[in-house]
Amino acid sequence: MRAHHQIIILLFFFCNTISTYAEQQFALCKPFAKIAPPRPELPPPEGDSVRLFADKGLVEEKLGTSTFSGDVLLQRADQILSTRIVAYDRNKDVVNADGDFIFWDNEFVISGNKMQLRPGNQGEMQEAKYWLLGRRARGHAEKIIKESKDIFHFEQGSYTTCAPDKEIWRLDANKLTLDAGKSKGTARHVFIRLLDIPVFYFPYLSFPLGDKRQSGFLAPSFGSSDEAGIEFSTPYYLNLAPHYDMTLTPRFMSRRGLLLKTEFRYLTQQTEGNLNVEYLPHDSSKGERRTSLSFKHKGYLTARWFSDIDFNYVSDERYFEELGNNLSMASITHLERRGDLNYYGNGWMGLGRLQTFQTLDLTTTPPYQRLPQLFFKTILPQQNRNLNMEARAELVRFERETAPIGNRIDIQSIFSYPWRTWGTFMVPKLSLLYTHYNAASTTHNRFLFRFSMDSGLFLERDAKLFDTDFVQTLEPRLFYRYIPFKDQSEIPIFDTARYDFSYYQLFREDNFNGVDRIDDGHQVTLGLSSRLLHKGAERLQASLGQIYYFRDRRVTLPDEPVETDNSSTIVMELSAKFAKNWHGSSSIRWNPDIGNTELDVMRMRYQPDSKRVLNLSYRLRDDSLEQTDTSFHWVLSRRWNVLGRWNFSLPSRKTLEAFAGLEYKSCCWAVRWIGRRYLNDIEGENYLNGLFLQFQLKGLGGIGKKADAFLEESLPGYHDHF
Repeated sequence: MRAHHQIIILLFFFCNTISTYAEQQFALCKPFAKIAPPRPELPPPEGDSVRLFADKGLVEEKLGTSTFSGDVLLQRADQILSTRIVAYDRNKDVVNADGDFIFWDNEFVISGNKMQLRPGNQGEMQEAKYWLLGRRARGHAEKIIKESKDIFHFEQGSYTTCAPDKEIWRLDANKLTLDAGKSKGTARHVFIRLLDIPVFYFPYLSFPLGDKRQSGFLAPSFGSSDEAGIEFSTPYYLNLAPHYDMTLTPRFMSRRGLLLKTEFRYLTQQTEGNLNVEYLPHDSSKGERRTSLSFKHKGYLTARWFSDIDFNYVSDERYFEELGNNLSMASITHLERRGDLNYYGNGWMGLGRLQTFQTLDLTTTPPYQRLPQLFFKTILPQQNRNLNMEARAELVRFERETAPIGNRIDIQSIFSYPWRTWGTFMVPKLSLLYTHYNAASTTHNRFLFRFSMDSGLFLERDAKLFDTDFVQTLEPRLFYRYIPFKDQSEIPIFDTARYDFSYYQLFREDNFNGVDRIDDGHQVTLGLSSRLLHKGAERLQASLGQIYYFRDRRVTLPDEPVETDNSSTIVMELSAKFAKNWHGSSSIRWNPDIGNTELDVMRMRYQPDSKRVLNLSYRLRDDSLEQTDTSFHWVLSRRWNVLGRWNFSLPSRKTLEAFAGLEYKSCCWAVRWIGRRYLNDIEGENYLNGLFLQFQLKGLGGIGKKADAFLEESLPGYHDHF
């Protein structure tokens, strides 16, 4: 006999506590349809009605009880309950399912041997197994208690994303509470088991449900290096407020001791910033206290006032060499301490700056401190075929322990009349330059003018190459500038150096990137560029240029000779996407007088997709630097990836940095191992060896020393998907 009966019942609701994971994270897993109990194929009921199917039914109206037995199916909306016996007490509004049951929802499946549903969104399940479909997780609990609409308690529960026959890891907890209203989960007396062996224990864990941040322990990390020894850290995250948070990270190093790192972040509609502090009370190797501090802040004080602060400090010169983890940090010679205050007016802006430096490399000359720097600049729209005017003014007080205090005032007035059409442009420009110096009880005044004329053509035609239609451009450019000579050898050098020579440097109005020197260039630059465009995309760009001088350049930096060449080196740049997945670029500086190459940079990249990339590069500079750099990340199979880098100096025949690693991905876990050897001092004598070991438990988190930022910096074109 099949019975159909409509009743009011409290169905167990769980799906609000589950956050979905990306499908690709579990692409290697067996589908849940082959693991979880299959869902009965029933058409959905109409509206909010409840349908009941049973072999037998007994309704006692006077007692207010109903009992159904046999193959019982209870359905409401997308939820289905299958069991052997269901008893409903109308007076207490309680439903009991005695015997084995299975409960289906769109987000989960639960089975057990006993269930009771009570009023007020309360209920209880015994000896339950669950499958979370959206999160692709499963587990069991001796008891599941539904306290309210949003709160669930699991007693003696477990959690894993592994299949039953390949359970690599599992989380066991005496008590697990999920509060969907607060988007918070807590667990007590937690064991993380690998191959059923307990490897981590936490007396208490707190974690977020969904995308909301929640205070609690983050994944621990461990690794090793020559300077620090074996190290282990366990970050603790504090969600203090929606707009600021803090992370406390104890870092234990076997050769150094216990270091505490604190990171404080804040973000509001007007400001953003972070404070990083590291404190090592006693370095076991050095026998002293060591600290570092970094504070960065940006924000609007009002609609027009903007502040920018960057302050850095370390307790000693070798802090980064011994407690850092790469050559770029070890190569830092000075730490900046800067505070900027900007004002944006209508058509102009002003800057007030205080800037000092902490010197880490005592063999180098420290830069000048700006105490203060005041800067003014107009910001006006450029109008075609009209006279445009610009103005800049700067007042700086320079200080340095090894040099006298100096003051500098610089004023520039710039007039231009651009003439642009679709195929041509011509921009004459006249600049009036005045600079006043007061240093070491002496004064210097310099007044100069600079005239330049930038012009060019833009031509294009249809072209056909290798049976492909292209648009080819031809872009000749002629640039002329004149600055009269003025002896500037008595003027001090505060913050001026030469620009690095490149194709675009050929068209600059000055060879120096500061105002302590204004060169006496009387010259013309000839440049030619050409591009191949296919369907609007650039497939090839080639540029060639050279400067021709009409006189010697007598304005130089101290200890530099007068330049007497009639022409500059020839600069050639090439960039091409010559195949579907291949991209190459090259930059060459050729000196025709000596028939030698001053700079040669060649790069090649093969990247068929986001998970595979191969980089090859070669760098040569003035016979003082010659390096090769090879890096790659490659997918060997669905589960195995390989990665590595080799940066090699040819003149010294030394490896600057080398690392190699393997990645293995399974359904519910992944592991990454990287071995690394790199130089950790500027002299190139001290090598350090390091180990990255990262173990990811999919659906729970990762443990081990994270390498994502390090890899994305070391492997151009690579984006971490681990």
